[in-house]
Amino acid sequence: MNDRPWWTDTAIYHIYPRSFQDSNGDGIGDLPGITRRIPYLSSLGVGAIWMGPVFRSPQVDNGYDISDYRDIDPIFGTLEDMDVLIETAHRNGIRVLLDLVFNHSSNRHRWFVESEHNPDGPYGDYYIWRDPAPDGGVPNNWTSFFSGPTWTWSPIRGQYYLHLFAPEQPDLNWENPQVRNEVADVARFWRARGVDGFRMDVINFISKVDGLPSIDADAGDPAGSMGRIIDSDRVLTYLQEFRSRIDPDGEVVLVGETPHIAPDDARRYTARESRALDMVLLFEHVMLDHGPGGRWDPVRWRPDALASVVAAHQRLLAGTSWPSLYMGNHDQPRIVSRYGDPVAYRVRSAAALATYFYLQRGTPIIYQGDEIGMANLEIDSPEQLVDVESSNAYRDLVDRQGVAPDEALRRVRDNARDNARTPMHWDGGPHGGFMPDASGDGDGDGDAHPWYPVHPDAARWNVAAQESAPADRSVLAFYRRLLRARRTSEPLRSGEFAPLAADGPVLGYLRGAHDSEALVIANLSGTGAPVPPDGRTQISRATDWQVLLTTADLAANLEESPDGADESGVAANADEPGQRSPLADLAPWEARVLVRRLA
Repeated sequence: MNDRPWWTDTAIYHIYPRSFQDSNGDGIGDLPGITRRIPYLSSLGVGAIWMGPVFRSPQVDNGYDISDYRDIDPIFGTLEDMDVLIETAHRNGIRVLLDLVFNHSSNRHRWFVESEHNPDGPYGDYYIWRDPAPDGGVPNNWTSFFSGPTWTWSPIRGQYYLHLFAPEQPDLNWENPQVRNEVADVARFWRARGVDGFRMDVINFISKVDGLPSIDADAGDPAGSMGRIIDSDRVLTYLQEFRSRIDPDGEVVLVGETPHIAPDDARRYTARESRALDMVLLFEHVMLDHGPGGRWDPVRWRPDALASVVAAHQRLLAGTSWPSLYMGNHDQPRIVSRYGDPVAYRVRSAAALATYFYLQRGTPIIYQGDEIGMANLEIDSPEQLVDVESSNAYRDLVDRQGVAPDEALRRVRDNARDNARTPMHWDGGPHGGFMPDASGDGDGDGDAHPWYPVHPDAARWNVAAQESAPADRSVLAFYRRLLRARRTSEPLRSGEFAPLAADGPVLGYLRGAHDSEALVIANLSGTGAPVPPDGRTQISRATDWQVLLTTADLAANLEESPDGADESGVAANADEPGQRSPLADLAPWEARVLVRRLA
């Protein structure tokens, strides 16, 4: 493998296919819609896309329940549509990653149907089956991530089967060598069609501890305890075997989603010499607003806690491991609503958060819509909870835990996955430009509607509006500048990472390369603040620091001019950030990037 793999020098754009672009007017995003938007992605400055599952599926969990790994679900298009997408992306310098779901399949997959009906047949051991416990109940006390037990009884086979997620998502039995052969064959099938890599869903769950023992009820949160069901040694062995079968040339990128992973495992799975995963998706930084009861027990997050998690992740994956850098995805609420200020400082807080996250050591993974500041949906009734995890959580809080319905909805709505799954805003027209106007009259009153409602603010917060707006009022324009700076600045692209001590809401870090260094400081609050002591010390070491980027030149919101704007609405230093003093106080939600050459 080359010293610098391709995926360390670029950014990845994460697409949720059913919500990205509908090309045929049926209300569901599709592959031709993604193909249509490849030029936009190229102009954004990303070098790869990761698409959520588009394989044939009953869609119980929006495609994460796959019934045929080698075919495209008709709601998204055809295999030929995928071929066109891959070819178009490659022609535009963009690589393609698919989302492989190999911890579990759909219960309507041929493998499961055969396994259920013929225990002694070739597929009988493809899944994890167990007899009832001595008392006739479930085999152990594990709790599903989607609420309820992890076991479902099959009257056909006369046994329980394991599912860490929905009952329609039975876990595959990776201890069976034939299962491992099957999944490698699937990956080779897509490699032959030109796919450049894979994001691997909950891949650290593929091997469970021997005996499947119950979890100690005194160990705390059952969901958090699920990390102890993993046999991490076998996971590493199986991932190394998988890599050896699909990647002889070292060009495939494997990104593992790894909830509840132990720090040592994150490091050894991603070490270059291990040849297992290239990056893992860690979760601590998106759990800072989780209370003692987990995701559905929200608390206020603290910037200093974020700084601690970021520093810990960077230390953990220093050396031959490489971090992934993500703020949100299809499983998380919108970052500007979660950690920013979507009301008073939406433009600037979206830009400040992007600066702080995406200039760390690692590969940025940008979720669709974050680059235009898309925010959480206003969910005011349980009927708006479409996602299986969120709707199950609401029912569990009300029916099992006795929480009042209004309080249960309050707990669920801000962290619900539905927030990230509203259709993409392309323009201010009907349905935000997500789908064609079926009526043809331009008023959006046709019979077809998006599969999930478009956010009410799509008319203002959309790609077309931000492309035509002054740069100081456009989150999109700032993202383009940010990604360009990352590509062209050696310390931001490949430099080592050294954290600064957090000072209240002001966080920062130093990136150093052999002949230059960069200093990133971010005020993650709506109140002005001085440069923190650690930052002042670093800046005072030399006099040749230049301000490469600052969000202080951005408007707080779409309707407002930036501080110090002239009559044209353009800030005095918008095109000359280097004129700002490196030691000037930080404006509300200002992130500042300083660079200098080393002697």
